[in-house]
Amino acid sequence: MSGVLSGIVSTNRKRVKVGATLDPGLVSEVDAFVADNPGTDRSAVIDEALRLWHERQQERAMERQLREDANSHGADREDWKRIRRAAARRRVAKSR
Repeated sequence: MSGVLSGIVSTNRKRVKVGATLDPGLVSEVDAFVADNPGTDRSAVIDEALRLWHERQQERAMERQLREDANSHGADREDWKRIRRAAARRRVAKSR
C-alpha cells in the first residue's frame, strides 16, 4: 500500500455502501495494513485501490487515443501524398 491512507477520503461526500466478494488473501493483507495503520479502515484502502484503478483506466484511454490519433495522422499523410502526386501528374500533363 502507498503510505497511510487516513485523511484521504473527504467526509463531505455522501458514501455509497457496496457489497463485494473478495479474495481472502487480499482481505487479510488489507486487514493487516489497517491494523498497522491506526486511523485507516478497509473502506479507505478500497477507495485508494479504486482511485488507482480509475487513474490507470484514464491513462490507458489517453494512450489509446494517442495511438489512434497517430494512426489517423498517418492515414491523413498518405492521403495528402496521393493528392500531391495527382496534382503533380496533372501539372506535368498540362505542360506537355
